[in-house]
Amino acid sequence: MGYGKRDAAELAAAVDAGIRKGLDLVDAFRGTPAGRRELEREAKRSAADSRRARRTHHIRKVQSQVMTIGGTAVSASAATAGIIDVAATGVTGAGWFAVSAIGAVVAVIGGRSWRRLSPFTAAPQIMSPPALVRRGAIGYDSVARYTAVRVQTVQVIHAIEPLHRDAAQELRTADSSVAPTLNELAERLRVLDEMARRMPGTSAAENAQQASKAVSQQLDRGSAAYDVLLAAAARLLAEPDIDRPVRDVLEPAASALIAYAHGLQAASKI
Repeated sequence: MGYGKRDAAELAAAVDAGIRKGLDLVDAFRGTPAGRRELEREAKRSAADSRRARRTHHIRKVQSQVMTIGGTAVSASAATAGIIDVAATGVTGAGWFAVSAIGAVVAVIGGRSWRRLSPFTAAPQIMSPPALVRRGAIGYDSVARYTAVRVQTVQVIHAIEPLHRDAAQELRTADSSVAPTLNELAERLRVLDEMARRMPGTSAAENAQQASKAVSQQLDRGSAAYDVLLAAAARLLAEPDIDRPVRDVLEPAASALIAYAHGLQAASKI
């Protein structure tokens, strides 16, 4: 009888946990910050563009190598065959030497292409959106604000790129450098909220809530730095001379944002 009661209690607890987890999931998606899906699409598109560029670079490199090595081999083989033919028959093998010359030309073209091909440098990618944090959790508003400024940054990149490619590149670089660190803060908020809810009324839950407030403030400061960067981009677009160097307008704001992210990384390693 005792075992039956215990089994029933365990089953009830498992069912309750499953229902609670499902409700949490529904609640989280109901509270999805605006623009998250747009950010997800941009991140996937950016990753696909990076893979495509890497593949194109690799194909060009292989083609240059094949032309250089293959052309050299054909040229040497044809020249050797021509010399042997002349030695054996006493008649100049013009065809062999023509093939050798063609192979040499192909090898030279491939060699030049190979030397001119610079090492592959991946373009800055649009990073994925932050973790979903439950509506009502400490830090939910901070994550929503951070998601919004990330979406605005992507929109500004697309708007400014046809007019000022250097400015768009500066924005991409800043976002790709900073977003991973701030995404970690959002993930930390999600984990802390889960800890607090799993252990209500304990000192661990209280500590998790205090930590959530501190992390939320850090994320807010990061969002504020994004706001400064977006304001600088708007000033650049408002300049009479749209070709004004990026370093005069955007670079200070981008540097401040990146420095803040680096400071967070350094602090987390202490």
